[in-house]
Amino acid sequence: MKLAREIHSMTTATLTPANVPTPSALALAPLVALVWTFTQLLRFMILAPALMVAAIRHRRRAMDPVSVWQADDALFTQAGTLDLSVVIPFYNPGDTLRPTVERLIAVAEHAGLAYEVIAVSDGSTDGSEATIDGLAPTVRVVLSPRNLGKGAALHRGFAMAHGRYVAFVDADGDIDPRHVVDYFHAAEAGDHDVVYASKRHHDSRSASSALRKVVSYGFITLVGSLFALGINDTQTGCKLFRRQSLAQVLPLLREQRFAFDLEFFVAARAAGIRRMLAAPVEIEARMAGSTVGRAAITRTLGDALTVLGRLYFSPTYRTPLNASPTVDPAPSVVIPLPRRNTEPAPLTPAPVTAPAVTSVPSQKAA
Repeated sequence: MKLAREIHSMTTATLTPANVPTPSALALAPLVALVWTFTQLLRFMILAPALMVAAIRHRRRAMDPVSVWQADDALFTQAGTLDLSVVIPFYNPGDTLRPTVERLIAVAEHAGLAYEVIAVSDGSTDGSEATIDGLAPTVRVVLSPRNLGKGAALHRGFAMAHGRYVAFVDADGDIDPRHVVDYFHAAEAGDHDVVYASKRHHDSRSASSALRKVVSYGFITLVGSLFALGINDTQTGCKLFRRQSLAQVLPLLREQRFAFDLEFFVAARAAGIRRMLAAPVEIEARMAGSTVGRAAITRTLGDALTVLGRLYFSPTYRTPLNASPTVDPAPSVVIPLPRRNTEPAPLTPAPVTAPAVTSVPSQKAA
């Protein structure tokens, strides 16, 4: 590290008797320059053909997916009235959903936060939403009528959030929800716009399978070569956003599956958001089966190239969305879980030109 700092100072500082580089640094400088040149050449060899494919995908893609939120949703029209909103997207998680939500409630209440949990079913068919029925007055369930993807579920949940900070954590039990509270405190202390879980952080621990680690490392390397974001892990399923930053970036996003995370960072960088903190994460063995199979990996790689095409060949990430989005013709059903001794909180009415969002009170188990 000392040698690296000395070599860096050789190109960035004025040479004085006080900062004359050591002979070791001088000897290594040509090697460092050679490695940097080779790295840039390798990146160009990857980027050039990727841009060709991205351009073709961009031209062939007739239109972007329709939005699943509305322009008058809470995120875009209201100030944050809570400390923290946490979105939990889920698709057939089985018995893992309730422990995840229970753990999140416990750590948020222990921290003394004013919070809400928005659990978004991405077309689940296993009835898992019933496992959190009546769990707490701070929990809402959003039921999407069909499976559109994790990104679509996050779009829905984020748009309904009321927190000054908005976060999400996966429902499959491999990431302890306490990280969300840790990231909240880190964001407050450091005035960060984004705090994201990074498996590459030196304090992180992972019990993921060897295959999953290889896939993750390969994707991280590819993203670094194509986008040069300076983000060392875009995909780990726990992130926290400042409300204003999320409201600024969300209308620019188009991806509705696993490439949502990558696209957020691409759009955030394009929008000038720089205060992003990589935070440690502990990943346990999965309690539920993974939805990331060969088909999902292939699709995510294709979606990453689509994002690359938008970045280079369209103004998508540089032009704020002023018009109201096209609304998904199949609206979600929002189920606010019953509050103790109070009526369910009313929902903001939808515009007359958009499909209405139906509010349905859930039934507590006898």
